[in-house]
Amino acid sequence: MDLFDVVRSCFRRWYVFLPLLLITIWYSHQVYAAVKPVYYVQTVIGLAPPSTRVDSALAGQPVPRNGLLDIGGAALLANMSAIGLRDPALVDRVVAAGGLPTYSAKLFPVPPTAPPIPLVMIEETAPDPTAATKTVELVTNEMTASLETIQRQARVPADMMVEPFVVSPPSVPIPAMPTRTRSTASIFVAGLGLSVLVTVLVDVLLVRLRKRIKVAPQAPSNSGRLPSSEHTPGDDRTPTNAPVPDGVVVVNGGVAGAR
Repeated sequence: MDLFDVVRSCFRRWYVFLPLLLITIWYSHQVYAAVKPVYYVQTVIGLAPPSTRVDSALAGQPVPRNGLLDIGGAALLANMSAIGLRDPALVDRVVAAGGLPTYSAKLFPVPPTAPPIPLVMIEETAPDPTAATKTVELVTNEMTASLETIQRQARVPADMMVEPFVVSPPSVPIPAMPTRTRSTASIFVAGLGLSVLVTVLVDVLLVRLRKRIKVAPQAPSNSGRLPSSEHTPGDDRTPTNAPVPDGVVVVNGGVAGAR
């Protein structure tokens, strides 16, 4: 069976294929309408180097420096800050203030061949746009404390600490349907394939049943024997037990003549 046979079966058994197709369309629409939108909010935070600069120092006196900047630059501090924003204690503070624990913090994405830049991106996706915006704002406020804690643990002098600043404020919540189109298309394709399969099977069964009915032997109307009371056409012979008139000679069941 090729594609033309399948199409022919669907047209021949349209009363099977059409209801199944309508059920598939209705169910796909229900799935499409049942998916609720989610809202995406993001903000970008940069790192400002220390404003204190020491060009020359007196002999024998240490020069204050930020060791984290020396070993990895601002990109290292940005990466450490993004990791620190996922600290369980910080997440608990965000949730206690009315935020959501599902936010993400990462370095600003760049091409693989480009060096990292000292920017931290904070993102949140939630069904409630207000909750998503509030979560991003709370995490942004925690950025200062997280960065200060990291540098204090590294024994960075207070006047040499890097401070965060907002590069891009929290964006307007953007509605999105991440899985609605994909799930609806998958359900429709699966339902269409199942409808075609059922229609072809019904067509094959009906065709075989019709052929079996046509080739079935028909029973005869009688036993094939002639009733004894019926007279066979063309049989004009005189019965052997009939009386023979006087003066007539019978030879082999026939009349020969007079005696």
